[in-house]
Amino acid sequence: MKRVLFGLLAVTAVAFGANPGGSVPTTTGTSGSVGVPLEVRVTVLPKGPQLVLVDENNVLIQKLSFDHGNMVAGLSTESTLEKEVRLMRADGAAFATNNSDTYTAKFEATDLNGNDIGSNGKVLVLNGHGAASSEKIDSILTFRTGNIPVAAADKMVTTKVQSTVPALSDTQASGLYVGSGTFKATLTMN
Repeated sequence: MKRVLFGLLAVTAVAFGANPGGSVPTTTGTSGSVGVPLEVRVTVLPKGPQLVLVDENNVLIQKLSFDHGNMVAGLSTESTLEKEVRLMRADGAAFATNNSDTYTAKFEATDLNGNDIGSNGKVLVLNGHGAASSEKIDSILTFRTGNIPVAAADKMVTTKVQSTVPALSDTQASGLYVGSGTFKATLTMN
C-alpha cells in the first residue's frame, strides 16, 4: 500500500510539476525547471433583479477577505488594506423599475457572535492559532456607515472597506491570527 501511495505521489509531482524544482544549471547546455499546477475557473450566474455585492470589476464577492500577509512582531508597521464593495442588482439595472421609487441603503458588519463592527471604533478580533492560541490582535474595520439615500435611477451604492492591523509589539506571539464575520448591505424602499 505504501509503495502505491509513493508511486502516485511521484507521478503527481512529475505530471503537475514540483515546487521547489530542479537546481540552477551550473554547466553549459543544462537546464533546471520548476512548475506548479495551473487552473483557471469561472462560474457564470444568471442575471436578474437579485441584490449582489461585487468588487470594482463587478465580480461577485464570495468572501470579503483581507490578507495582511506575514507581519514581524516589533518590526512591521501598521498594515491597511482596502477593497471596494458595490451593492447592485444582478442585471446591472437601476434599483427602481418605475423611475420614481427611492430607497435607503446601509452597509453593516458583524463578527461571528453578531456584535456590530464599523467606523464607530469597534474592532474585529483576530484570534491566534497554534502557538498563539491564547493571543488576540484587533483589526479596525472602516466603511461607509449610516443610511445612504438611493435615487430611483441609481444602479449601485459603493463603499470602500478598510482593514487596519496596528504595528505589533515585540512580545506578540508568532502564529496565524484570524477573525471572521459577515459584511452585508440592506436596501430598504422608502
